[in-house]
Amino acid sequence: MKLNKKDIKILLFLCFITTFSNAQNITLKEAYNLMLSNNGEAKASSFEVKAMEEEHKATKGLRLPTIGVSGTYMHLDNDIAVDLNEERNMVGSLLGITNPVDVLGDWNFELQERNLGFATADISMPIFAGGKINAATKASEIKLALTETKHKIKEDELTINLINYFFKLKLAEEAVLLRQEVYDVILLHNNQANKFFENGMIPEVETLNAKVALSNAKRELLGAEKDVELAKTAVKNLIGANSIKGLKGNFNTPTIVKPLEEFKEEMLAENNQLKTIEKNQQLAGVGLKVEKSDYFPKVGFSGKYILGTDNLPLVDTKWFVGLGVEWELFNGFQREHKVKASKYKISQVQQFEKQAKLNLSTYTEKLYNTMQKELEQYESLNADEEFAKKLKFMRTRAFEEGTGTSLEVVDATLKLSEIKIHKIKALCEYSIAYGELMVLTGKTRSFLNQN
Repeated sequence: MKLNKKDIKILLFLCFITTFSNAQNITLKEAYNLMLSNNGEAKASSFEVKAMEEEHKATKGLRLPTIGVSGTYMHLDNDIAVDLNEERNMVGSLLGITNPVDVLGDWNFELQERNLGFATADISMPIFAGGKINAATKASEIKLALTETKHKIKEDELTINLINYFFKLKLAEEAVLLRQEVYDVILLHNNQANKFFENGMIPEVETLNAKVALSNAKRELLGAEKDVELAKTAVKNLIGANSIKGLKGNFNTPTIVKPLEEFKEEMLAENNQLKTIEKNQQLAGVGLKVEKSDYFPKVGFSGKYILGTDNLPLVDTKWFVGLGVEWELFNGFQREHKVKASKYKISQVQQFEKQAKLNLSTYTEKLYNTMQKELEQYESLNADEEFAKKLKFMRTRAFEEGTGTSLEVVDATLKLSEIKIHKIKALCEYSIAYGELMVLTGKTRSFLNQN
């Protein structure tokens, strides 16, 4: 098939649009939505929830009757018969019959031919199972809630990773800008130093200092660019995107939004890990009820309707119904030990919950202290940045006037650059700690809307 020029232009335009749509600047919220849609772990976890939903629906069927049809066709080795000829002869003797065969006939009766078949419709339904059906339904409901909570935990884990990767990429991008700025400044200084040397205003050693500084700045810039590519790869793999151009959004401004105790209270009330332990405790309680149900009898209803028979002369009924009762009175003390085991499981989960609360409180304090530390770093670096700017200005003017050295200019430039980088790192670490704290306290959406 040949394409004309118009078709080729359309294809090129579509390719351009596709490439543009695949490589674009994204916000943290957009990356989060892409991750939930494309990430394999998130999708697998959602399928687990759907599977448990169907299992929960299946458990509800325990309360309903079971209806089915069955059929059997058999071939026996012989017909089933009853030979009463000896009894016939005895009767003949008593009656004085000399030839009972001729008078009374053959008393060898066929009861059932060797080929027979029948079909039935069956129904059965539990009436009372000692509470096992209620317990199974409740356990299924808890398991569904537990699976949903585990799915949220998986989403939280991925979200925390995304926040970490996102802000690390943001840090890398900002570092590239700073390294480029340092490179440009030192390149300008290098050019000035060469001109001053050519005019005999400074010795050659000053130009050598400028050249070494320029080489170092170039190396730092290339390293920062590589860091950006690696960070982009991490984000792309996590959100399932083919490519991303860059990021939209800023770091969170460091501030302590509420006291530590409020964060701890929210963590203990909203954390999904604690909700999982709570569901497991409920499940252990249901397990205890199941074991206790073995002390009670089981009652069930059953019925059968004969749809048809073949060579079954002895079966004259069409249907029958009945009630069945089963009550195990003694089973070697198995029930007693199983009940005790269930109680120990409840105690085990209670201890897990107690320790988990302590661990979460400690971890909340760690994240909170990280936020405080980065806030203090950021505020201190703000003041240092102003001093470094003045120092760089003064060193540059002194070099231009011939009273300063090239080393002093380079040193002042690098000091200002390092302060700016440390300042961005403080913003990055604060944003990561704050984001994780918000996710673990169930405020993911609120945090995403802030970025």
